[in-house]
Amino acid sequence: MSRLKIATLHCLGSNAHKHATQKWHFKHCAEACAALADWFYPAGPNLLEPDVVSNLLKTGMGCSDEEVEAFGFEDPRCWFRYTDDRYVGLEASMAYLAEFCRRERPEGIAGYSNGGGAALLVAAAREAGHQDFQSIRFLLSFAGPTSEMMQRHLREYLGPHRRRITVPTIIFGSRRDPMLANAAQMANDLFERRELAITDEARPYANHALPDRVASYEPVVKFLAAQRA
Repeated sequence: MSRLKIATLHCLGSNAHKHATQKWHFKHCAEACAALADWFYPAGPNLLEPDVVSNLLKTGMGCSDEEVEAFGFEDPRCWFRYTDDRYVGLEASMAYLAEFCRRERPEGIAGYSNGGGAALLVAAAREAGHQDFQSIRFLLSFAGPTSEMMQRHLREYLGPHRRRITVPTIIFGSRRDPMLANAAQMANDLFERRELAITDEARPYANHALPDRVASYEPVVKFLAAQRA
């Protein structure tokens, strides 16, 4: 049976290399799912100043000095930034991802945090009929935003004739993560076939990091096995 081809999008302030190789990012999920999927790592087109990332971690998220230092600030990128009540840089990212998906034809779209938000929006655009995203048939959001702002964007991308995203979806994270405060409500309102893999597990980086134990990804392994069946 062939392996799934999945694009996975990094968090704000990260980059493709860090997302693929660093602890608390996507490394351990990829290891847990190695028998099922080949992962592709596009890089957000929007560059950030290191101070922006440092201030977000320390002031916005309340991370410790040790966590901030360990995060690192080489080649920081993002898919969009919430600035002046809007998502700055989103248009460039969606154009970039459209070109990437048109060229690579991934079967799935996944993302962590900021990348999870971009993945959600790609799935909504696919649902609305965007031709470049039609290869995508499932979605994985790892601690992606569930805010009213994100939900408003999802509805805009879906358009007036579609109420929900119909591709199979898994939303993964910690119940202690503020980014997932509206996860159940968003899943019920905007997703037709969804699974919530949200635990009470405490995690670093204000409960926003991805776990480092391969066993934590059992729900993702089962989800991907179902997509391959």
